[in-house]
Amino acid sequence: MSQNNNPKTKILWSGFFWKIFILLIIGLILYLGLFLINANKNLDKTIVPETNVTKDNTLDKIKNFLPSTTHLKGEKNNRINILLLGLDGSSRRSGTYLTDTIALVSINPKTYQSAILSIPRDLYVQIPHSNYHTKINALYTYGLKNKNLSQNESVNLIRTAVENITGEKIPYYVIIDFSGFKKIIETLGGLNLEVPEDIKDTRYPGPNYSYETFEIKKGWQYLDAETALKYARVRHVKGGDFGRARRQQQIISATREKALSLKILTNPKKISELLNILGNHLKTNVSKKEMFAFVKILQNINIHQTTTNVLDAWSKNSLLKSTHIKLGGIYAYVLIPKIKSYADIQSLSKNIFNLDKLNENKKHISEENTSIALYNSAHKISPDFIKLLHQWGYSNIQQNHVSLKNLCPQDEDAIISLSEQKKLFTLNDLASKFNLPIIYKKRASSKNKTSTTPDILLCLTKPTISFFTTKDDKPIKNNLSNDNNPKHAIINDNGQALYNEK
Repeated sequence: MSQNNNPKTKILWSGFFWKIFILLIIGLILYLGLFLINANKNLDKTIVPETNVTKDNTLDKIKNFLPSTTHLKGEKNNRINILLLGLDGSSRRSGTYLTDTIALVSINPKTYQSAILSIPRDLYVQIPHSNYHTKINALYTYGLKNKNLSQNESVNLIRTAVENITGEKIPYYVIIDFSGFKKIIETLGGLNLEVPEDIKDTRYPGPNYSYETFEIKKGWQYLDAETALKYARVRHVKGGDFGRARRQQQIISATREKALSLKILTNPKKISELLNILGNHLKTNVSKKEMFAFVKILQNINIHQTTTNVLDAWSKNSLLKSTHIKLGGIYAYVLIPKIKSYADIQSLSKNIFNLDKLNENKKHISEENTSIALYNSAHKISPDFIKLLHQWGYSNIQQNHVSLKNLCPQDEDAIISLSEQKKLFTLNDLASKFNLPIIYKKRASSKNKTSTTPDILLCLTKPTISFFTTKDDKPIKNNLSNDNNPKHAIINDNGQALYNEK
């Protein structure tokens, strides 16, 4: 009888097979457990706790990585927001915490769309919980070194500022320094991306406050870690900081695409390498349980449905303008909104996944065909201001409507609605642009049948007209609000404020 027909042989081989199978399963469980425990230790270095928590035991550590029903903040509203901050940790400015990269990253967990809104580091903002203003890239280091705040509290300063600018609640943040960025690119084996135009910067910052030349040609290029960092940071070229923000968005997209193509999230060795890097160079408030949910979403992100936007000041349709603010006896370059509020930026952020909605509001304003009268006590309206109103979509303009001057408050700006049929889209748009409330008044009856009363009366002071018509890069006195005497704080690389807030 052959061996294959021997019942004893079948039982022997069957038992041997199951013993080997069980040993393999046990080995796999031990390997996975050790890996997860090691990963948990690395995450302990990465995660910044919001509050004090009890230490997990070994079983809890493994459970933290297993599938769960954890819901991410914002998931129910189909928008998860993360504040991405890039720190300059170079030898040129060793030990500084200026945030050279500031971006709002948004994910729709239902459609797997993603969006990146880059905020320039020179944006002039109010320091949260104070009456002072400074550049947004100084808020984090200001909290750490000048106010002696914790890391989480310091992040909250810049997070609050970005929330005020965008109108979005931002529950999560990720902070990475440039050394960590380079190591991640090294782990990925470099990046391949298309450089849109030749770049040559002879003033790229080198060690010990020196300069060097960075150059890269147009077309598809392979970027190692060092080149990728320089490509993301170079700024003394066409587009300046705004071009740099677009290149940073390109690097982020290429990094995500490379990580997904390499299936890093299913490779324990690669994950372990990344966790070691992240533990030293990246901080986040994403909890361990939330990380699994994030990984699951990131695996399904559609890279072809990514919207990228940069808040810039270089075109007719830009939402920012450049100016100079006097700080400590010298004029410092800053960026401010083109209008007297963040309304346009908030509208962009709100509709980041469907930018076509921005045109719908303009369509409604056009359909209202509102007649607008302007009055200025000096009886002088700048042609540039009229041109700006036309650019906003308002063509039916009446200048210096003296017959209505008694309706205007003295030496104050005002938006007065005179139409029985309220022009709601136009009123809301003007109120947001001028940062003013709306005053409703009845039309005055006119004996002169040839005269027409406008739908809206705009009472404008000289400083307001000056704000909207001052050319880019020229100093202006009245910036983010109606405060004619804003307080400024110079914050140096070490986070020290020149002016004491008290």
